[in-house]
Amino acid sequence: MIRLDPLSQIMGVEEAAKLWGTTPGYVKNLCAEGKVRAVKIGKTWILDKNQPNPLKQAAKD
Repeated sequence: MIRLDPLSQIMGVEEAAKLWGTTPGYVKNLCAEGKVRAVKIGKTWILDKNQPNPLKQAAKD
């Protein structure tokens, strides 16, 4: 059985911003609005690394 490290499946706001080509502030707004898969732990947003780029999804709609 192959086990993936669960921490390799998550990213923070800064990494998401770089990956998606936007700003950390915009990523935080997407998290707060529920437009991306994310949970807030304290003051920190944790995002699922395997989700599609929400900016590309919005362009398709």
